[in-house]
Amino acid sequence: MTLMQTYRVTIVMEDGSMGMHEGLYADGFWAICVAMEAFPTARRISAKWLP
Repeated sequence: MTLMQTYRVTIVMEDGSMGMHEGLYADGFWAICVAMEAFPTARRISAKWLP
């Protein structure tokens, strides 16, 4: 069983617009992978664990 944790994912698009999302993910790598699939043209994607 995988323990899900809350992460804040920040996405910066090519035009400089930015968005954030908080969700449950197995780890930060998976949170970034999901965001990369949803926003393939993003310039930057980061994930921060929220305790």
